[in-house]
Order: sequence, then C-alpha cells, then structure tokens
Amino acid sequence: MAELRAAFAREVSGWRGGQVPAEQVLVTGGATHALSIAFRAVLRADDEVLVLSPHWPDAAGLVRAAGGVVREVPVFLELGAGGFGFDLVGAVEGALTPRTRAVYFNSPNNPTGYRLDRRRLAMLVELAERHDLWLISDNTYDGYDFTREGFPDIAGIGAAAQRTFSVHSCGTTYAMPGNRVGYLVCPPGAAATAAVWARYTGGAVPTVAQFAAYEALRTPRAELDRRRDRAAAAWWLADSTLEVPHTDVSGGLYTFLDLRAWGNGERFVRRCAEFGVGLVPGRNFGAHYGSWARLCFTAAPPQRVAEAIERINKIYGEGADEH
Repeated sequence: MAELRAAFAREVSGWRGGQVPAEQVLVTGGATHALSIAFRAVLRADDEVLVLSPHWPDAAGLVRAAGGVVREVPVFLELGAGGFGFDLVGAVEGALTPRTRAVYFNSPNNPTGYRLDRRRLAMLVELAERHDLWLISDNTYDGYDFTREGFPDIAGIGAAAQRTFSVHSCGTTYAMPGNRVGYLVCPPGAAATAAVWARYTGGAVPTVAQFAAYEALRTPRAELDRRRDRAAAAWWLADSTLEVPHTDVSGGLYTFLDLRAWGNGERFVRRCAEFGVGLVPGRNFGAHYGSWARLCFTAAPPQRVAEAIERINKIYGEGADEH
C-alpha cells in the first residue's frame, strides 16, 4: 500500500530529523522478515557479520540463512556495567577480518535492556565509514525507550543513512505481533535489491494486515506514551524486588539475570519452570551467556510478575547457598 509506505516514511523522518522518501521504505512481514531481507541484500557467501551481543536469538540464524558467518562481539553487558574503561570501538575493530561486511545491533537491547546513546552510536558510524561496512540497526523496541532523550536513530547521525538498513516492528510498537507487519528503511539505491529479496522471501504482506497497521499508526501519541510508561513501571517493580543480580534497563521489555553465583543458568531456568515461572536460557542470546537468563517483566499483569519474582528470589537464594 502506497499510503502505508508514505506513513512509515513520515514516522521515520521524524526520528531522523530529515526527509526519508517513501521509495526507500519496504513493508515487510514483521521485523524478522525485514532483517532477512537486509542480510540477503548485503551478504555474499561466507561474508561475516559482527553481531553485537548478547543478541536477539534469531539474528544469528538469519545471518546464516543468508549465507553469512556470525562473529559475536560481546558489548552490552560490558557497557551496561558502566562502560568505564570498556573500549567499544576497540572491541568491534578487534573482531574485523577481511570478510567483514556488516555490523548488526539491537537497541534498546533484547535481552539486557541496554540502550546505545547517540555518542556510542556515533562511534559505530565512524567505524563503519572507516572500514566501509553496512550497519543493520534493529529498532524493534524504538517505542519503549525509557530515557528522557527518547529513542536515537543511528541513521540520523551524520551520513549514516547512506549505509544503514533500519528495521522497525509494528508488532512491538503497536502491540499487534500476530498481524506480522514491519518495515525496512533502506539506504539510497538499495531499495530495488531489497525489494527483490522481499519478493522471494515471503512475497507481499497481506493487504488486510497492511490496513490494520495503517490504522494502528493513527494511535494517539499520548496512548503510545502511556504504554511505554506502563512498561517502565513494570521494570521499576522488577528492579525494586529482584534479589538476583540483573542488568539495568533503559528500554525494552527484558532484564538479563546473572546466575553465575548459582552455578548453572539452564538448571535455574528448569527449576523456575517447575514453579510455574518461564525464563529464557542465556545461551539463546550468544555463546558467552550460559550462566544468564532473560526475564520479561511485561509478560503478565504487575501482581503476577511480583509473584513470579518472589518465586525467582526464593529459588535463587536456595541454590546460591548450595553453590
């Protein structure tokens, strides 16, 4: 739908502070489809993608499905711990090889809740320009940035739009995941290649789903702000009651539980499941996170979340003493 593309273009133009032509916007079958298109548009066989981790689990699979090679670069826990003395650019540059083609990141980050600010995004832009890399920015949680400054779009920094594929999700922003509509904003000149991959990785998004997304875009700003504030309140509740070490959150719907004192993250997840609490094992988010687990603090009403955290605290206390 031309009207939907134009509406998405207006939305992203507001974040970037400059006009984005509708011709650079592709309507996709959710953010997953958008990422698949972006990876296929830039990768040749065995090209490498630096995946800043911990990362959304499906990102690695999408890189491999596009013929690429994943090189994880641990950054979000290091930055979330204060970032003092942590060299973000050095960590990313240290992972570069002659086969590196792109850098992928998700901010606000799933699973840690860490948000890359404009200063650190500018570092990534400068690095990408210096090494001629594509930037693939997963903005799924752009509507859930809890900071006063609000969501910073990397494509609005300097000339980053020339090399950035920006992925957005209606499912997350407008609470309609089953509708399966997202969009991909392509660099100038890249939309035609991306459109070919869109055709061969799912075809057109159903018209009825596009109409639903178009109506969702009419949601008043005040209502979207209320939804964000409810998510932030759920985080504050979780943060104030969790006795398990966990990441500080600036956006998104999750915090990452540090289970190293417990000895085994997956054993902890299984134990919580026995008591009716669902967590996601840390190994899903990268090779370095077997002693971690993800908690979604918006998966149930506040009272239910509080009850779940009480059970988590009890299990953690018992197991930590044993370890």
